[in-house]
Amino acid sequence: MEEKAPEIAICVDGESALVAGDPTAIAELFRVIDVPETSTSKLGSAVADMLAAASGLAGAKEAGPSALSGNAFTMTSESFQRYIELAGQTASKPGVVAGLARTSDGRIDTVLEFVKTSPLKSLAGGNLPVLAACLAIRTAIHSLETLMESVDAKVDVLIRDNRHEAMGNIQGTTQILDKAFGYFEETGTITSTLWDQVAGQAVSLAQAHAVALNHIDSLTDELDAKDFSVRLANAKKAANGDLQHWLIITAVTLTNAVRLDSLEIVHAETTLKDTAHVKHVFAAKDTRLEMTRSKLQRLADVAAKAVNVSALTRVANPIDMPKLYGAVEELQRLLAVFAANFGMPEMSAVERSKWNQSVLSLGQQAGQAVAGAVTAAAGGVAAAPKAIGGGIEDRILQVAQGIEGRRNAHAENDPASADSVVEKG
Repeated sequence: MEEKAPEIAICVDGESALVAGDPTAIAELFRVIDVPETSTSKLGSAVADMLAAASGLAGAKEAGPSALSGNAFTMTSESFQRYIELAGQTASKPGVVAGLARTSDGRIDTVLEFVKTSPLKSLAGGNLPVLAACLAIRTAIHSLETLMESVDAKVDVLIRDNRHEAMGNIQGTTQILDKAFGYFEETGTITSTLWDQVAGQAVSLAQAHAVALNHIDSLTDELDAKDFSVRLANAKKAANGDLQHWLIITAVTLTNAVRLDSLEIVHAETTLKDTAHVKHVFAAKDTRLEMTRSKLQRLADVAAKAVNVSALTRVANPIDMPKLYGAVEELQRLLAVFAANFGMPEMSAVERSKWNQSVLSLGQQAGQAVAGAVTAAAGGVAAAPKAIGGGIEDRILQVAQGIEGRRNAHAENDPASADSVVEKG
């Protein structure tokens, strides 16, 4: 009997991706497109199951869950180009693709024939919003890590730093959301105990975000000082750590907010059966994003104007003027790093490109992804033909009942396939 070629499924959004399937095929994919282990992280089994089901991997059922692996990973521009070539594309096409790893003389030598998932894609679409939400959150976390590396800061140091009330708030919130979202990725469910813990962090998260923005506002006011010596002192203080500190706190709160919003919508749809709740989550999200955008826009504008002094002041301060330029350039660098890691186009000047909603697009992407699941349910996804397999029941709106109920039903009818995620049509 001919041995089946190892299979993988990939969900790609720009340079961020999720992959599920045969572990050897995943390892070969990483080798071929040159993705280091440091750029990968393990996926929870529920998300890996969803990705396999959405792609229609033929071997998922036969292999069983123990043989199914999953990873989130981030590509460099070079790795991304290799992926594009490997997939036989000229540009990235969002969605789920499947592929085979062909063997030659006992060795996997290439991954080929990445193909669209055909009609299954539209029918199994209930899974896609979940995958998109998980991908957006993984991207948010990666962006946060990259941001901290760019400004020489480490998250473990930050969350242990309790000199400020905001640090105490962010420490507890981060730990609880890490645990809750990790459990959701692994099981596809949120327990009532975990939800109580998550819900209890909403106030702390909002307070930490407000405190960070208030401090950024204070830095902006200080940069606007009329007296040259005061402006210089304030610019140096902001450039020597204050702005970095509060930008990172802002980034951490925004990343946590993505997870909190996603879990809140999941809870509302699976437990409360309240679709109207979603619009209120979105309204709060929009308020949070607009508040952040406006504070950063104001800081960017004031920083750009801080070196605009009179000719007399320049002449009178030949030594201090370069110091002011240096401090303002550091502030602009930090703002540019923040912008780049949160999806904003390159800035040529800090006035410079208007700070717009794209600076915080990760939150919007995650919210829109989860909203897609709500729309899918309203459109009758639940009535999709049984032939698409159990994966349809894994959608975000019925994840608590769907995964457990389907697997229990399979266990009663066919114990050997109880944990399978794809049925043959």
